[in-house]
Amino acid sequence: MELKEYWSDHAHSRDFKLIRIGFVAVRFRWLVTLLIIGIAGWIAVDWWVLDAAHFKLLWKVRLITGAMLTPLLPLSYLCKLNRRWMVLSLFALLVILLVFNAVSLWSFRDVAIMPAGYVAFPYFLLALLAVLPLPIRSGIRVAMLIIAAVLGTDYWLDSHTLINGQLVDRVWLLLCFSLAMMWVQSGQLRMLLDLYRESTRDPLTRLMNRRLFMQQLNAVRQDCKFGQNYTLILCDLDRFKRINDEHGHLMGDEVLVSVSTTLVDLFGPDAIIARYGGEEFIVLLPDTTLEQGVRQAQTLRLAVESQPIENPLDETEVMVTLSAGVVSGDKNSDLTLLINWADEALYEAKSQGRNCVVAHQPSITAAA
Repeated sequence: MELKEYWSDHAHSRDFKLIRIGFVAVRFRWLVTLLIIGIAGWIAVDWWVLDAAHFKLLWKVRLITGAMLTPLLPLSYLCKLNRRWMVLSLFALLVILLVFNAVSLWSFRDVAIMPAGYVAFPYFLLALLAVLPLPIRSGIRVAMLIIAAVLGTDYWLDSHTLINGQLVDRVWLLLCFSLAMMWVQSGQLRMLLDLYRESTRDPLTRLMNRRLFMQQLNAVRQDCKFGQNYTLILCDLDRFKRINDEHGHLMGDEVLVSVSTTLVDLFGPDAIIARYGGEEFIVLLPDTTLEQGVRQAQTLRLAVESQPIENPLDETEVMVTLSAGVVSGDKNSDLTLLINWADEALYEAKSQGRNCVVAHQPSITAAA
């Protein structure tokens, strides 16, 4: 996994972003529930260890904090649909808890030694937030907000000064907890990405599988503006069974990997390319016309034809060709019908002798 995938969610696909936000929303909901129960339940501990004056204030503060956290539970269901709602909910959670921490510490301003549970609250908060699979940049923002709140509270309570050894020690400890939080968050993010790729990628070629491709195709269709087109190129390797029979399945796998590499090199690593079937590949080209799609398919056909593939067992070379069917769609296209048209165009290319490109419209037919 590349570093940019750890750093920011801008490097993630839209499909994975939705999956991650849904995962975060579920954990966020359990986190809020735990905090509501814990903050209210701690009233019993305060009643046992605090004097009457402090307890009289803090039990009310705890109940108010729990009441302010409660609306975040239904809000967490909206978080599954929108990243902005997720950011807003997390920010609201942090503000509520940091205000609670500041008011609690203020109530002990006249006490020589503050209760350990209140002093340790920011560290406890950082530990809880480690359950969220956030990118490093988001983790840094969370940590900076918590550290800034701690510094602001200490400045407010400690005679408006930040020059003391105890505060330096707290900030150092907060930085250590923040690094640990981001390390755990990155590990969870990697776990999610690995699971996502295992379920959406072809194990041999590492291209996306048909299920993910259809999701991407549907998303492109929905985002397509009126009057805008997109193109599908459905490719099939010519006489692939003969390659397996004459050279073995290891050579067949080598051919599939080599062609998939050619596809990625030609269309770019961010292109929407999938292994559609056994020896079939499909390419989605957003914002392109049918004529442009045919030219791209011809370029692909020539690139595959011009690159003989070496047999890993005996170092002989095998020539590979492909046939392609091209079809164009728009915002109102029926995706099942669109795929069928591409398949019919591919069948026509096979009928014309293979190693050629055929568009769905007869007037836009190109043969090798």
